[in-house]
Amino acid sequence: MHRYAHAAAVTDATITVTPVADVTLTLNTTYYDFGAVDVNSSTSSLSALRLTNSGQVYITVSKQIVTQSNPVGWTAGTSAGLDTYVLYCATSTAQPSLASFGASTQFGAQANVTALTGPAGTSPVMPTQGTGSFEDLWFRLDMPTNVSSSVSRSITVRFTGTSQ
Repeated sequence: MHRYAHAAAVTDATITVTPVADVTLTLNTTYYDFGAVDVNSSTSSLSALRLTNSGQVYITVSKQIVTQSNPVGWTAGTSAGLDTYVLYCATSTAQPSLASFGASTQFGAQANVTALTGPAGTSPVMPTQGTGSFEDLWFRLDMPTNVSSSVSRSITVRFTGTSQ
């Protein structure tokens, strides 16, 4: 009787794929008007802008000021001063108090990119559908302590979604 040894050969292959997913953010409205606000005071929005992830992938969101003053003349900053204002944006299901807007919710200087956060400083991850696919955005504005002109100003902000 002959005994034969059986040998086996094993090889693995790795299959890699990178999903090409649509990253899309939409706002229910593209403006908020604070109206007339006293110099050297703080105010917050009375209604929220709703930011919705209508893409195909979970995202985190950053924020930045694109145009700090139109017409020119005001400067965005982290503390109010002559012609310098502070703008905040926080995510929340209800209107936060003025005191709830912390340093993590500030935009800071023009073109400064910061994470969109809630009052607690946490950055939401927005899923693509259902609960959590949107965030309500609330704004706080600390007016300049003094102004050179009482001309109305517009500030343009940008929200950017980044896939996870």
